[in-house]
Amino acid sequence: MTDIQIAAEKLGAMIRIPTVSKHEYEDLSQFYLFHKELEKIFPLVHEKLEKTVLNGTLIYHWEGADKEKQPVLFMGHQDVVPASDEGWSVPAFSGTVKDDGCLYGRGALDCKSTMYVELQAVEELLSEGFVPPCDVYLEYSINEETGGDGAAAAMRYLRDKGIRFAFVMDEGGAVIDEAVPGMDRPYAVIGVTEKGYIDVKITARGKGGHSSTPPRNTPAARLYAFANEIERKRPFKKKMIPEVEEMLRQMAPAFSFPLRLVLSNLWLTKPLVMAAMPKISPFGEALMATTCCFTQMKGSDAANVIPKEPYLIANLRCSVHQNCEESLNVLKKYGKKYGLEFEVLHRRDASPVSDIHSAAYGYIVKMIRAHFPDAGVAPYLIMGGTDCRHFHALTDTALRFAPVRMTNAQNASCHAVDENVTLSALVEGVQFYKKLLKSYEL
Repeated sequence: MTDIQIAAEKLGAMIRIPTVSKHEYEDLSQFYLFHKELEKIFPLVHEKLEKTVLNGTLIYHWEGADKEKQPVLFMGHQDVVPASDEGWSVPAFSGTVKDDGCLYGRGALDCKSTMYVELQAVEELLSEGFVPPCDVYLEYSINEETGGDGAAAAMRYLRDKGIRFAFVMDEGGAVIDEAVPGMDRPYAVIGVTEKGYIDVKITARGKGGHSSTPPRNTPAARLYAFANEIERKRPFKKKMIPEVEEMLRQMAPAFSFPLRLVLSNLWLTKPLVMAAMPKISPFGEALMATTCCFTQMKGSDAANVIPKEPYLIANLRCSVHQNCEESLNVLKKYGKKYGLEFEVLHRRDASPVSDIHSAAYGYIVKMIRAHFPDAGVAPYLIMGGTDCRHFHALTDTALRFAPVRMTNAQNASCHAVDENVTLSALVEGVQFYKKLLKSYEL
């Protein structure tokens, strides 16, 4: 079989087992079926590598030649978000290859493609008799999509063994054909940090009553006024952290004049860019500041009843420079004049920022440039969350990058209908990992 046929067969088989995200205490039968499938399609990995299973989460250990070298860790996750067949051009868990050269199915990109290219690279290297220069670990959790404890448990397991990594590489970034609108080339974006996260319940209390004789300043009206003020004022601190500045500088050559000139001279134009970007796009604002989005609300149970305790749920993605506590205090300051109460439902701070001047980051950039010569390379701020955040405790260089090409449309298909990946991109990703380990120089 050709490499493309192998990719289609193996990734298709992985997708056909619906490993929808679970917590540790739930039924994990689909995950254990998935493990059996992995044993079948990656036989050398399971023959030669030590495997540990922690409540469904997989850890593989490949012994290297030099025990004095720090090991490396490649990551992904087994779980996928739910999917029905509604709206799909093929069944969501069919792993179908279409005439466009793409494989379709839930998890095709997020994140079974990452698992495939990592495991297939190791499988092929083992078949060649290759021994890595250092120990190599692979880790795949079962509940990344629900923010579960799988990856954290794996981190604790490895920490208790006294392991520290030269670098960790997880999903998050990729090689995208137009990472930012207006670019003239693909870009490999490497996530070096991810924003914090808060879900907060905001409640206004007051007297209920019949809606036919409403008083002024009802609880619901106070909530709406608060939300409107936050929406209008965007009160969070705006700052261009050094990694975002470097991202814009590295991306400058891909834009036409005059934007190329502006981004190439941030030493002079930085105040202008900081003022303009949040106004140009939501993405620009998210790069510079904490964001707040009101996502859920509850009033009364009847259309003619004034609610006594209506509430809103706000979702905040907290910036590195204004983390959870400080961002929450901004909301509370505005909420005070409306008599609102705040209850944090879930929170996590932004992750530490990996050093873009480290030897490990430089080596990954070097490998990307060698393997994807048509693409630019830039650091990136992850707006969502990945399992990688748990592993900052075990490394100074925790990166989010999967060496898989994708179009903007493919990127948008993650968690959506017709999620798909180009088969030739999988072959390219396998070769990337093989070169990375064969050329390893840290």
